[in-house]
Amino acid sequence: MNPWGANPWGAGGVLPAAWPGWAPPNHNAGYHSAKYPTLNPILASDSTQVRYDVRKKARNEIAPATYVPNRGLFATASSAAHVRLISKAFPWSIDVMSNTPVTVEAVWDALYAALQQHIADSEWGMIIGDKKLRESIEKAAKKRSESDGDPRLKRIDWLGSNTIFKGLDKMEEFTDLRLLPESEECNETWVVKLGSS
Repeated sequence: MNPWGANPWGAGGVLPAAWPGWAPPNHNAGYHSAKYPTLNPILASDSTQVRYDVRKKARNEIAPATYVPNRGLFATASSAAHVRLISKAFPWSIDVMSNTPVTVEAVWDALYAALQQHIADSEWGMIIGDKKLRESIEKAAKKRSESDGDPRLKRIDWLGSNTIFKGLDKMEEFTDLRLLPESEECNETWVVKLGSS
């Protein structure tokens, strides 16, 4: 069975306690990430061809021929119901949680939703200490607000021009440093790689 496959019991079908034949693809399975074999290759930075602007919903940015067949696939070969996203480009953790295995679409949607939140007062307090960051955020916010009409600062503005999704990476040292002391670890913690267009 393809570990990235959709529910073979059909839409709305009851998921079994464990998927039969569940295993990450091996080197003969075709399309997979050589660097991150337990991550769906559509998400892995070394294998994905998907590049989209995270200022917009993935479903509107990714070609339907790519988005539709991949959206319902599991994000991880472990069928994880909890995936955590972190990044060197932003200071937030994004926890993607589900009662069923987290899908590729859930990862894309969680990233978009988290970056659409307004910047909090405490975050603004961090920003004002860095003139270059503040100017970059204000510039991005001005440009964004011309199209969406919301003048308030959003987390997406923190990224400046680095809004192109380039996949997920595994960086153990950064992940360990980034974890808030005494908080619960997540085995499926991935680093969002972003760049400019």
